[in-house]
Amino acid sequence: MAGEAEELCVRARAAALILEGRVEEAVAELARYYGVPAPRVRVGLPRGCRRALGCYVPARRTIYLRSSSEYRDPFVVLHEFYHHLRSLLGRHRGTERHADRYAAESIEALERGVCALHEQGSHQHGGERQGDAPRHKR
Repeated sequence: MAGEAEELCVRARAAALILEGRVEEAVAELARYYGVPAPRVRVGLPRGCRRALGCYVPARRTIYLRSSSEYRDPFVVLHEFYHHLRSLLGRHRGTERHADRYAAESIEALERGVCALHEQGSHQHGGERQGDAPRHKR
């Protein structure tokens, strides 16, 4: 259970960083946690993705966002990061629903203050201290 709580805390912190416009830092932290290279992040969609809010291109290892509005949208960025993660781990099937869930759970963890709960549990059990993330309403 500690592993799940730690992962949710990392995801919640990433959501908070995205809200602050620190997207590269957020994806770098997520990539470090999962042990994968960080994707590049670019504003402006490539051909073939014009109707989407965001798009991940595995060959370029790049997350493309339609505009600067999506740059601060944790749902869009985390959804596309999930595609990056799954493409690198070789599990890229049925991922739209899973990418949506990954993003939504990350934002919910931020809103519930999961890092604060994880921190309290870690202190009670002598574990490492985890930072708390600010709350966000979507």
